[in-house]
Amino acid sequence: MTTTHALTQILLTAQEFEAKGFLGTVGRIAAATIIFFVAIGFIVGLIVGIFIGRLTARRR
Repeated sequence: MTTTHALTQILLTAQEFEAKGFLGTVGRIAAATIIFFVAIGFIVGLIVGIFIGRLTARRR
């Protein structure tokens, strides 16, 4: 193995680790965003359900 080949392999390995780290960060941000919107959906659904429940209970 030549020195140039070894340096090329080291550089490619470093770039691969950097890419994996970036994708891991993007994945964490995406997961946090999805969890945030799901939580907001649950809260809004709960509030809407309470209002609908009160409106239908008054009519009976």
